[in-house]
Parts: sequence; structure tokens; C-alpha cells
Amino acid sequence: MGEVVYFIGAFVLLTALIYGSLSYRYRNRALDRVAEEITRERYRRNQT
Repeated sequence: MGEVVYFIGAFVLLTALIYGSLSYRYRNRALDRVAEEITRERYRRNQT
């Protein structure tokens, strides 16, 4: 029974790592630029 739990845990961890790697690789870079610009604008407004 213990081996099954370790196998399931390893499988879930592997699946999460693959999902994270793929979502980082195929993210939309245009949206990243928009989000960065919004963040900069918010910080700029907050400092004045």
C-alpha cells in the first residue's frame, strides 16, 4: 500500500512540473508586456 501512495505522489508532482513548464513556455508574451505596463503605471501613481 505504501508503494502506491509514493507512486501517486510522484505522478502528481511530475504532472505539476510538466504543466508548469509548458504553461511558462507557451505563455502569451504580449499579455506579459501589458501586465508589466499596468504594474509600472500603478507604482508610478502610488509614488506621486
